[in-house]
Amino acid sequence: MKNDKFFLTYNQQMRKLRNDKNIICNGSLDKKILVRAGYFNIVNGYKNPFISGCDAGGNHIYISGTSLSQLQSVKKFDEQLRSFLLRYITQVEEETRTLSGYKFDECNDNGNIPWYDTTAYNPRKSLQDKMNVISKAYSELSKSKLDYVKFYMENHKQIPTWIMFKVVNFSTFIDLINVSKMDVSHSLCHLYGLTDKKGLSNVKLLIGSLHWMRTIRNSCAHNERIYCLTRKPDKSRNSGRVLESYFRMLGNNYTRDLEQKVFDLIVYFKYYLPQREYKAFISELKTMLNDLQSKIHPHAFKTIRGQIGIKHLNDLDRLLSFPKNEIEYNKFDK
Repeated sequence: MKNDKFFLTYNQQMRKLRNDKNIICNGSLDKKILVRAGYFNIVNGYKNPFISGCDAGGNHIYISGTSLSQLQSVKKFDEQLRSFLLRYITQVEEETRTLSGYKFDECNDNGNIPWYDTTAYNPRKSLQDKMNVISKAYSELSKSKLDYVKFYMENHKQIPTWIMFKVVNFSTFIDLINVSKMDVSHSLCHLYGLTDKKGLSNVKLLIGSLHWMRTIRNSCAHNERIYCLTRKPDKSRNSGRVLESYFRMLGNNYTRDLEQKVFDLIVYFKYYLPQREYKAFISELKTMLNDLQSKIHPHAFKTIRGQIGIKHLNDLDRLLSFPKNEIEYNKFDK
């Protein structure tokens, strides 16, 4: 078949890059990149920012001066971004799970109403929704191989709420918040400043931000490309970007875009991280972006910055400067 992909040695792959794609690829260092990363992972995975158009035959034309080492720089940036975001996502996930479990028991007669009792949940939610979440939690607990879960299964009559909230899948955890009594979701909104224009708890922002965290975390865990991760709005499911106050403060360039991108997560972290930690987060992110900018063609960098969802690099400093109340953890149980 004409379109079949035949086996090529590493030297043949290098010639293909030079002759067919006009991508600079010479010497032992570039060969080492191909050997370690693989042609598909580095070229097919990270070529898009360097494409400037197509010729008459439909073949990609690359920015003049594009080199394999520049593609490698994008790959390394994406890997660094993946581990960087995952570190903060897991921190926020663990914290919100812990706080939700605490508040769940507190508003259920200090834990006397167990989590598997439907009366422990929001009376406004349907019985079917509550039963579905309880069933999912039971199923995931029963499949857990964690030692402390097995210990409670074998030596106690029930699994404590804090263990259930800690062990269930991220999506199930979000569903638990959604069907729990309003005190659970509203206490999280109050703690993190997730409020609407009237100062009321913005549960939609809470749930939406956690779902986007979950999506990015799953992509990170499966070693997928992160910098260009995008989710288009789904009108049939009434899902899409949750435009909150910081987006509006950044201006129309951000509120007009309906696609969810990595920058949305960067904005959400403004709520979930204490100011000092958020400052460190932005500082590290800027260092990564500035390092990438120094290593690749300006047009390729502009493409990557745009795919992340950042309109201008100084918007990161603007976002950092926006006012935010400090998270008062000591008042969470009041």
